[in-house]
Amino acid sequence: MSQYILSEWRNDNPEDPFIVMGQIDDGRYLERIIDVFRDGRADAIVCEGNFYEPVPMPEVETINEADEFTACYTSASLFETTWKEATSTRRLSPPSINILMQTLHNPDHPTQGA
Repeated sequence: MSQYILSEWRNDNPEDPFIVMGQIDDGRYLERIIDVFRDGRADAIVCEGNFYEPVPMPEVETINEADEFTACYTSASLFETTWKEATSTRRLSPPSINILMQTLHNPDHPTQGA
C-alpha cells in the first residue's frame, strides 16, 4: 500500500521546487513525484526506470530534522488530485498551492493523514 508525503523545501533558488509530493511504495521507494515551483509550474514524474539509483525515502520525522524542510503524510486523494492537475496543465493553480501549504502547516486540515 502506497504512502504519500508532502513537503515544503525552503530554498532561495527559483529553479528548485518549493513543494515536493511523493508517492512511495511499501519499501519506501518513490513511485511518482510532483515538483511545484514558485511560478506555479509543476513537474509530474513517474519514477520507474528513471536515470538515478533509487534510495528509500526517509520517514517524515527524519525529513523534518532538516531545517529547510517541513513534511507530513497526506492522503491519496490529495496526491491524485494534484497529480491530475500537474499532468494535464504542467501547472498548479494558486488555490491548489494554497491547499498544499495549508495541509503542511495545519495538522487539523482535512487532507492530512495517510
